[in-house]
Amino acid sequence: SSVTQPVHCTETLASLLYKAFVHTTQMPIEIVCKIAFSEDDEKQKGAVECDKRSLIEEGCQSSTTDLVTFADTCSLHGINHIFVPGGCGLKQSLWAVAFISSVMLFLYQVVNCTMYYLKHHHVTALDEEVHHEIPFPAITICNMNRFRHTALTDADIYHLANMTGLPPKSKDAHKAVTQGYPVADMMDIFNRTGHQIEEMLKNCNFSGSYCSAHNFSVVGLSLH
Repeated sequence: SSVTQPVHCTETLASLLYKAFVHTTQMPIEIVCKIAFSEDDEKQKGAVECDKRSLIEEGCQSSTTDLVTFADTCSLHGINHIFVPGGCGLKQSLWAVAFISSVMLFLYQVVNCTMYYLKHHHVTALDEEVHHEIPFPAITICNMNRFRHTALTDADIYHLANMTGLPPKSKDAHKAVTQGYPVADMMDIFNRTGHQIEEMLKNCNFSGSYCSAHNFSVVGLSLH
């Protein structure tokens, strides 16, 4: 192939323009300028393309190698059987299907459990037993005022005053009076001067039946 130098191309163009200026009445002029590259430029261009292609292939191979290395060191079960050196085969395809299926099943269970939790279900267990005859309940009535002042006699006041341990104001008077007082019976004093259930119980009804003070009894009375 012939090589046309840029200077030669410029001189030809100038001469053609001069002819066109002189012969303005002649036919249109066709101007052709050819530029050719040397063989060294073609070789250099081919080398650059080859280098680009090799870099792309090396990048792909490096990415594949990194993925295989990651799968081999990963603790996730089954992934090291999918990404192996040498490409994909039937065994790798089966492992991939099993791995994807297990991941999808896991995600389904997670989503299902999350939705169930967000509904905030609650279960109330009720066990009902029917008893036709229920025993009368034990009711304890405690009154801090053990004695009614209106029910105390002079003998009761005398015996209770001696229980305080305080000396009497008039010993002679007490000696004369004590000869007519009976022996003190604290159980009788408590039962007689204490508050009575007949006066405290206003109304009583249990299981549809009427109850009264006769259904109650005094138990556990201790003087200590």
